[in-house]
Amino acid sequence: MSHSPLGLIAGNLNLPLVVAQKIRDQGSPLVVVGLKGETDPKVATLADAYLELPLGQLQPLADFFLQNGAQKVCLIGGVSRDNVISAYQPDAVALELMATLDNFHTDAILRAVGGWLEAIGLSLVAVTDLVPDLAIKPGQLTKTSPSPSLLADLSLAYQVAKELGRLDVGQTVVVSDKIVVALEGADGTDETIRRGASLCRKPVAVAKVVKPTQDPRLDPPVVGPATFETLIAARAGALALDAQGLIFLERDLCLAQADDHNLAVVAWLNAPQPKCGS
Repeated sequence: MSHSPLGLIAGNLNLPLVVAQKIRDQGSPLVVVGLKGETDPKVATLADAYLELPLGQLQPLADFFLQNGAQKVCLIGGVSRDNVISAYQPDAVALELMATLDNFHTDAILRAVGGWLEAIGLSLVAVTDLVPDLAIKPGQLTKTSPSPSLLADLSLAYQVAKELGRLDVGQTVVVSDKIVVALEGADGTDETIRRGASLCRKPVAVAKVVKPTQDPRLDPPVVGPATFETLIAARAGALALDAQGLIFLERDLCLAQADDHNLAVVAWLNAPQPKCGS
């Protein structure tokens, strides 16, 4: 059975490599555009066709996919803020798109880019459509259960994180004793966890969610070994994950480590309301 080539716009960290390997394991040809200074060189070894471009070169990116027959394209992996500042090289298409935006929030930029790609004949797909086992199902994920007080803190953290995401500010919140002690900003998830935990003497509750307006095809949030190492080092007590599009890397390893360190992990579609008196 032949497969049509799949396109991958590969950013940084480990997720593009994981996704590329899984796509190859499924037998699909793979066409990859890597971002200069971001993409792991190993991704190129898995591609049937590979092109590296500076951030902002939209027309050659699209042309490469179309020339190699990859009409379905998945955007995966992040871009470092340093690269945005120092290595951004917009072509005429990128400049024209940016001029149409009222703000430069991540969501607005990605939606504009995604809309342009689809307008010229490419179809954007979510990574979970290509690799379904990266998605999270709702429920308790660890053998360790959150205590009633941590459960109440998780509920508050989840709700606040959703509101933070609605504003396109961040997606992680840390709570202790029903007090919000850290909100994610430009420093990212792991540093937010460290900041919050450093202010508390007892194990904290952490929530990481998907923005309410999140397009699952564009920049899905990711949790994996690095964040779990941070949680364990910070002696966090519980973690709530969003089961609506968040990507979970090396799940079995992370959950085993969580149980070893009494870290409860749950996945929710909606935050449960704490019982009165909890």
